[in-house]
Amino acid sequence: MHISYLAVSANRCTIQFAGCNFNCRGCFSNEKQNGGAAISAELLANQIPPNKTVMLAGGEPTLDKRGLISLLTQLDGREVILSTNGYLLDESILENLKGTVVHIDLKALDPDLHRWYTGKDNKKVLEAIRLLYESQFDLEVNTVYIPEIVEIDEILNIARFLSDIGDIKYKIIRYLPVGDFSRRPEIFEIENAVQAARKYLQNVSSSIENRSHPKDREIISVT
Repeated sequence: MHISYLAVSANRCTIQFAGCNFNCRGCFSNEKQNGGAAISAELLANQIPPNKTVMLAGGEPTLDKRGLISLLTQLDGREVILSTNGYLLDESILENLKGTVVHIDLKALDPDLHRWYTGKDNKKVLEAIRLLYESQFDLEVNTVYIPEIVEIDEILNIARFLSDIGDIKYKIIRYLPVGDFSRRPEIFEIENAVQAARKYLQNVSSSIENRSHPKDREIISVT
């Protein structure tokens, strides 16, 4: 597998995977272009501090399914969160993810918008959400609020879609501007989106009150 770095904070260790199968127009990460460093699952697991939740992020961690499964085997007994776009999740891999918390980043429900933004159709992502819920995974769906692109109407439609599956945990992420693609949403816009989503779902939060990536963290190179 190819890893860019480890980020260690007080309670969490984030493994940043290199490479991505999406080409999101507003992506803030350079991991698609970064080839990262090749490392075995065993050596990587040995560098992870004990007694910390491990988040697998990217880039896209599911690009190397064999490497991902090997790493999960090495991390057996640890609390692991897989942050993924969901495109490559299917029944062939879910059996190996048992016990893993899964966060799926649903860019958009509208298929044309999703294809325009990511370069990929969202059918497989939507199927993965349904499959994970039906398989009783600890599941959270995230959507990035991007002004003039993914706003409250789209978020409302996503919440409605999720509610048709079940009461899925839903988190709205505040967009981090890259170039002049879009601006940073105002706090009131995020709060309004959260309230709108709660018309359909009980467990709705945002990155304003619940950060996924701690501010204070140490970056450890794996090269």
